[in-house]
Amino acid sequence: MSVQVQLRRDTLANLQANHGAQGELFVTTDTNELFVQDGTTNGGFVASARRGVNGSFLQLNTLEGSIETITPGGTTYSTTLQIPARAMVVGVSHRVIATITGSTAFEIGVSGTPAMFATGLGTAAGSNNAGIGGPNTFYSATPLLLTSTAGGNFTGGTIRISIQYLTMGPPTS
Repeated sequence: MSVQVQLRRDTLANLQANHGAQGELFVTTDTNELFVQDGTTNGGFVASARRGVNGSFLQLNTLEGSIETITPGGTTYSTTLQIPARAMVVGVSHRVIATITGSTAFEIGVSGTPAMFATGLGTAAGSNNAGIGGPNTFYSATPLLLTSTAGGNFTGGTIRISIQYLTMGPPTS
């Protein structure tokens, strides 16, 4: 015999506007995250974070961008998705949604270090890479940079990128 346990659930926006009882668990229906409630803090605390007794924390995050259309005309493309400020990036992943044209290979990095996260990447639809590159710290929001390494200028295509990173916070008391 099995028992089904169902936790309180709602969208992340609704969760962040409310709080539950101390020790209560909430599940977000749009991001599938688990939050622990303390009875007073709206939204509670994401369960994937490691928290100290005085409020400090270390948390693993994933930021997934919308599909970006690569602007034609150059050998570089600066993404709208940015590495968040005060983040320690452990990897940048991507999937080519529609074939990247003009270029036949590219790399992903940041200005000044164009291959920080990956190089020799394919341009065909469906090409993807879980680029481990780091950890690298960023103190201000930083766009990613796609750089053509073969074939010439970008002329089109679409890509989705995600950033895997750590954030940390100081004690609150």
